[in-house]
Amino acid sequence: MARAKGASMLRAGVSATAIALAALLSVGCKKREKEAPIHVPPPQGAASADELTTAVGQARGLNSALAPTSTRWRRVFVLDEKRAVVAGEIETEAIALVTENAGRTWRALRRPREGWSTWSVGQDGTTVLAVGPRPPAAPAARGAAGAQPAIEPPSLLFAPVEAADLLAPSPVALPAQSRGARPPVDAVPAVLSAESAALLIEPKPRQAALVYAGPPGAAPAPVVALPPQEQALPIPYGRPPALLSVRGRNLLARPVPAPGKPLEAPRNIAGLVMSPAVTAALSATPACDVAEWSIQLVPQPPDRNVLVAVSAQQTTVIKLPAKLAPRAAIGCGADRVTVEVISPTNGETTLATCGLDGACILAEKAPFRPWLEPHERWVASVPTRTGVAAVMTARTATRWGLYLTHSTDGGKLYEFQRTIGEGQSERGRIELGALLSFGNRLLMLLQADVTGTSRRGWYVTVSEDSGLTWSPP
Repeated sequence: MARAKGASMLRAGVSATAIALAALLSVGCKKREKEAPIHVPPPQGAASADELTTAVGQARGLNSALAPTSTRWRRVFVLDEKRAVVAGEIETEAIALVTENAGRTWRALRRPREGWSTWSVGQDGTTVLAVGPRPPAAPAARGAAGAQPAIEPPSLLFAPVEAADLLAPSPVALPAQSRGARPPVDAVPAVLSAESAALLIEPKPRQAALVYAGPPGAAPAPVVALPPQEQALPIPYGRPPALLSVRGRNLLARPVPAPGKPLEAPRNIAGLVMSPAVTAALSATPACDVAEWSIQLVPQPPDRNVLVAVSAQQTTVIKLPAKLAPRAAIGCGADRVTVEVISPTNGETTLATCGLDGACILAEKAPFRPWLEPHERWVASVPTRTGVAAVMTARTATRWGLYLTHSTDGGKLYEFQRTIGEGQSERGRIELGALLSFGNRLLMLLQADVTGTSRRGWYVTVSEDSGLTWSPP
């Protein structure tokens, strides 16, 4: 009887063990079923549609529907520490990428174009696209008996803050055009609000006026004529927009008036020697736009350049500490500007970092090591809260390279350059599309081949420490 009882207990123990083991295996299987698959990033220099691996860190792929890789980015607006618009075009389409969270997510504003197109952004983030036809060739432009041919008006397309797409086009009502009037080609809108923008036109020779348009259904506004003794410059500066004009040897600035409001008295921008070259420079698209400022490089005699920073209420002229380097580009931060110059001590190309108060710091050594063989190079740079970040592109017929450096002491000393990518053929080439500063958060928009395909893609990588480390947003 004792033997039977022991056998019974043994069977019970075995059964309990089996049940526990089965339960354990069941739990283990459930855990394995819930585990996410292991993600293996592409090897260095390679890319999938979703990810790019560079030598400085990972980048995340943008949806291919946002922008084709043939897009050339023409203008960058950084409105604050979260909002930015990167505007560009291809031959048949105008395209802008918009972010409201410093590059974590993006949306695209796109519209086909047959003639010219320009982008502008208002203080509140409203984005406006101006489109219009190219004027006919001069011989065909002559009407019967030399009459002034009709000028087809441009249209404005509004995208209010957080809009998923541009609204329907609103034709701009042009006043009667006299003979010799200049057609409004490449006109840049001055964005006043989500309901209104102005275009500067020339209905009569040497006589400028502001015309207004809004989204479909907006009420018309009267034309505002500018003083005939002033030469109005065609590009609005700053947010809210300011209008520049030249009177004699003086450069003037005033806010663009709201619809139905009169012109304010202008303020004089001191510190400039005016000339046709200065007027031409200020009539071109600003070199960079950040917060309320638009900033432009302007030549000054005998062979120097200055930075002119304009907002609706303030202006400043910044004297560069050295001569401008060839093909120099400007980079903007919240309160400082960077630009390539020629060192007066050794003749090397280096970077100057200038505050909007006019104080400048010249880098003690060149931020990048030049290639020995003849090559093309260009540098993009932006200030951060503590220093500067810069990216150099270098190319020959058989070699390419993309390099990064940064400063943490305001732009005086730079770390040794690091390689983002380099190679000996076109395949695998990484290109910089744009470099943006949101304070200490930096963003690079990169273009690269999708490995194993004939396609290329756009990728975004960000740095939260002024350029030291980089990762997907």
